[in-house]
Amino acid sequence: MKKIVILILIMFTCKTFAAPIGNPLNPEIIADGFFISPASWLNFRLGYEGNFVSDSRMDKKVGSGKVDNFKQDINSGTITFNLQNRTDVFGVLGASRLRSDWRFDNLGTMSRIELETNYRLYWAVGGKIILYQWGSTVLSIGGRFSKTKPTLSFITQDGVPQNIGSTKISYRDWQVDMGLAHQIDIFIPYLGVKYLNAKSKIRNSVIALAEDSQNFMRMKNEDHFGVYIGCTLSNSKYFLLTVEARFIDEEAISVMGELKF
Repeated sequence: MKKIVILILIMFTCKTFAAPIGNPLNPEIIADGFFISPASWLNFRLGYEGNFVSDSRMDKKVGSGKVDNFKQDINSGTITFNLQNRTDVFGVLGASRLRSDWRFDNLGTMSRIELETNYRLYWAVGGKIILYQWGSTVLSIGGRFSKTKPTLSFITQDGVPQNIGSTKISYRDWQVDMGLAHQIDIFIPYLGVKYLNAKSKIRNSVIALAEDSQNFMRMKNEDHFGVYIGCTLSNSKYFLLTVEARFIDEEAISVMGELKF
């Protein structure tokens, strides 16, 4: 029990970040649902997913150098279809907000751009498969694709508000993961590795966003490989609650909860 508490504290104190992954044991954690028989080969779960990315560690593809900050807040609902307690296929629908700032040298003058979007539609699809299980330990693989195109709330240059005009921004990522989980009574800690590919585009700006007065910016994540740790709480009936942290390629904390029907 002491080790589990320490693990949870580490997740809240580490800077960690990307799309949530979830517990490798997710397809079979909840044995009993509200009305679907445990013997059924098909069942489904509904849930909530909160994903809070404090830095996606982006590089500029236009010009050179790193993006100082790229943050994302997402609140979503999820639906997961489960096959024989071994495979999950899920969809995510919610709202996302992006915040970013970076600096660039425009004709000998250093400028700083800062922007924030409104909360707008965010969606994702993905799946998870348990590959091997021995005792209370499982190995699984998974994958996910996410996308959002929010509208700008504001954009500033050197702290001065600018006209948004027809500026467009988009973000998308895809990732694959492999993880291990081990059940200890109602606690199920897990860890794993993942590969992430994330990109963002900003275009049609009325002000310069990069060197040579270019009015567009493209970004991609600096590091593609990362690690994640998490812990799920469940009594194997009706619900699960998960806290997860991701780092190296990004810095993020996620909170996920599900009910099985």
